[in-house]
Amino acid sequence: MNNNKGFTLIEMLVVIAIIGLLSSVVLVALGPSRNKAKDARIVSDINQIRAIIETLYAPTSGTYSITALSSADCSAKSGSNDIDKALGDMKTNGGTNCAINLNANSNGYAISVSLNTGIYCSDSTGKFGTTAASAGVCP
Repeated sequence: MNNNKGFTLIEMLVVIAIIGLLSSVVLVALGPSRNKAKDARIVSDINQIRAIIETLYAPTSGTYSITALSSADCSAKSGSNDIDKALGDMKTNGGTNCAINLNANSNGYAISVSLNTGIYCSDSTGKFGTTAASAGVCP
């Protein structure tokens, strides 16, 4: 009598194939969730930039002491380390076409960026939308 206890090579290969198939299905299903998570991080960075810009408001003149910024790959330098860190984080998470636009009087601004799944814009009035900023406002 042969009392070998254990698995045969065929049984092991079948189990490994099933595990591989299940893991590939899970990875495909998680793809859109990753992009949504990256977009949420980019929106968070925009809100952080808005908070920093609000500290640069000069109440005596009623203007913001920032300069307009536009960068296809979010790598432009704003002159503020905190804003530059947030721009770098946007770039890392797939953000492109970053822009900080001032209106004609420099008393309003809008920030826009292309996300992995669309465009996000937020302006000094608290308005936000899915269209690129122009003239310091989100359309």
